[in-house]
Amino acid sequence: MSGIEKLKAFAKSPHHAWLALLTLGAGVASLSLIGGIVGAAAYALGWIYLPDSPWFRRTLDARKADDASAKLRDFLFRRRQIYDALGKNAQKRYSDLTREIESLQEEFNRDHRLDKSLVQQRNERLSNLAWTYLRLLHTGEFLERFVETENPADLEKQIATLESELAKLPPGAGLAESIQSRLGPLKSRLEKRHDAEQRLALTRSEQQRIAELVQLFRADHLASRDAGALSHEIDGAAAQLDRTRDWLRDLDFDTTPSDIPEALTAAAPLKIQ
Repeated sequence: MSGIEKLKAFAKSPHHAWLALLTLGAGVASLSLIGGIVGAAAYALGWIYLPDSPWFRRTLDARKADDASAKLRDFLFRRRQIYDALGKNAQKRYSDLTREIESLQEEFNRDHRLDKSLVQQRNERLSNLAWTYLRLLHTGEFLERFVETENPADLEKQIATLESELAKLPPGAGLAESIQSRLGPLKSRLEKRHDAEQRLALTRSEQQRIAELVQLFRADHLASRDAGALSHEIDGAAAQLDRTRDWLRDLDFDTTPSDIPEALTAAAPLKIQ
């Protein structure tokens, strides 16, 4: 927290209220000029020393911890809603992946060649993989439902029929305007259907890529003599998945929250209770 932010936090805190009461308030209550000056001086000194005091810093730390806990609880609730909306097969796939990740994280924790900071970094990367995987599962099911509800052959048939009718009409006919107004939505639906099919294929591919990455990380970790070499692969995969998250954020069919900080998703337990 910067100095200005700390002063703003102090101004809104009960500590400031007590400082003002015990200094300025006491000075005014004394009904003397000297008392008022002493109170104002004590108030100014309080602004200099109290924001940096251990007492106030502990209060800020406790407030930060409470805020972090509240944000984590909110994320776990939102994640649970996404998980509950999945079908049984998708829920099983998520559970299978998280078991793989937890097992790999245990391997990292037991490896004496890795320092704690490297283990933490790897574990956080893997936890973020799980969150991206869950988002892809949810978006994939949403795309599947959309694709199933729109039959492209039926839409193409309707469009061809209307275009044939339109071609037979003389220019400026009143019916032509009506047919044109029907053609627009049909063509838009067909375009969205084709677009959804392509995005569904990409979503499934990204799901498979994450599952294969976790298995690759395990194999490389067990087979490599250089315990730190795997970190470059994990970092590279994380950079690629950053693009996947950007793609999801811009996707109309994605209804999962895209504004969750990585530090928060990394701190959350993988298992969904």
